[in-house]
Amino acid sequence: MAPTLTSHPIALIDGNNFYVSCERVFNPRLEGRPVVVLSNNDGCAVSGSNEVKALGIPMAKPWFQMKEVARRHGIIALSSNYALYADMSTKLRTPWQRSSRNTLVLPMVLLDLLEVLDDFKELLAHYGSH
Repeated sequence: MAPTLTSHPIALIDGNNFYVSCERVFNPRLEGRPVVVLSNNDGCAVSGSNEVKALGIPMAKPWFQMKEVARRHGIIALSSNYALYADMSTKLRTPWQRSSRNTLVLPMVLLDLLEVLDDFKELLAHYGSH
């Protein structure tokens, strides 16, 4: 029988404010500060920190419409770095990449829970006897 959403459990693993989170790994001074990552050519916000979201600023808003609000609230705007985000995504999803049944989409993973359960059973069988 082919897996279905009702018969086959899956999990969605999603990075929170992924692009901003990646930037904060390499620049910890951004932690706790309002940050947006802008799209190609700095056209609009594609990722925002929780601090930005708390200000009610929606994603996909054009940067030119946000500049005054950004100045007032000290929002830091960063140009996107897709090579960094792809590299970080690869590092985060590598443990789940063993199977073709797991679906990988930057920055998310659809995880086949039955396969993960099988992996844990194998680990327990191997290490449980030591």
